[in-house]
Amino acid sequence: MSFSYDAKTEVATSELPTADHCARAELGGLLRTCAKINEDNSIMIVTEIDALYKRISGLVKLLYQQEDKLRLERIERPHHAVRYSISVPSDLGEKMLLDTYIMRENYAGVMIKSLGVSRLLIENECCEREFVKGVFMGCASANIVIKDINNLKKHTGGYHLEFVFQNHSLAGDFSHILSEYDIYSKIMQRKKLTIVYIKEAEVVSDTLALVGASNAVLTLQNEFAVREVRNQLNRQLNCMNSNLEKMVNASLKQIAAIEYISNTVGLEQLPDNLYELCMLRLANPEETLENLAKLMNPPLTKSGINHRLRKIVKYAEDLKKENEE
Repeated sequence: MSFSYDAKTEVATSELPTADHCARAELGGLLRTCAKINEDNSIMIVTEIDALYKRISGLVKLLYQQEDKLRLERIERPHHAVRYSISVPSDLGEKMLLDTYIMRENYAGVMIKSLGVSRLLIENECCEREFVKGVFMGCASANIVIKDINNLKKHTGGYHLEFVFQNHSLAGDFSHILSEYDIYSKIMQRKKLTIVYIKEAEVVSDTLALVGASNAVLTLQNEFAVREVRNQLNRQLNCMNSNLEKMVNASLKQIAAIEYISNTVGLEQLPDNLYELCMLRLANPEETLENLAKLMNPPLTKSGINHRLRKIVKYAEDLKKENEE
């Protein structure tokens, strides 16, 4: 299962709110984001979270003592995740819509749908949190992929958490609620939907903590650490590969210079110290400068070997210029 599925399931299986006002707020968040309201005020809730039926049943029982009116249907979809449809009859649906301020009656007794979030639903901080929890279970999704700790391949994906809304007013109100907890989000339009999204890793973690997904927070924090270690290892490997490539190229250049001198004037024309180093380099083409320095008799420093090799390469270059003239 995905990270977002596991996180939403964790929230859905957490303890139910005990106060009616908190239960209404959470139910309101759910209905706002994953419910289809029919003309007769019956409600159809569609979700991939199998634990959500029990959650909604518990909220309905707390508020209305009528959880037995809910109907659950399993929807099989070839090559797709299973979905669950939760049906609420019109008499109970109307009560739920009125109590969560999604619908209201006008002076003529006609039911009118509200676009934004009523402050009456979230007048207490505890209610705000439950509303955010309901929205999270109803419409949150994340692109976060938790990789095996032994996988050294760098992960190019970021930490993206988004909430999908049917209208801009609701999205704006939700974004404002998050900001009250120092969770700052952005809003974008995607076709007819409005998306509230968060991309910063720590802010995503704060959002998960706000809705009570503590296991998801721990998983995400562990992923932060794993990715950092993995990236450090990749940087070290890249550095080692780069240094190895430079060393090989330098060795090839030195050997080419030595062979050119040997094929033109002969290595015997070089001073004894350079002649000895030429023979040593030809016999040890893959050794580092540090190891070559130890093989010299008497041993030299790495900088001393490097200096002599540069003199050999310079001598070959000068010799080549003379022959070209």
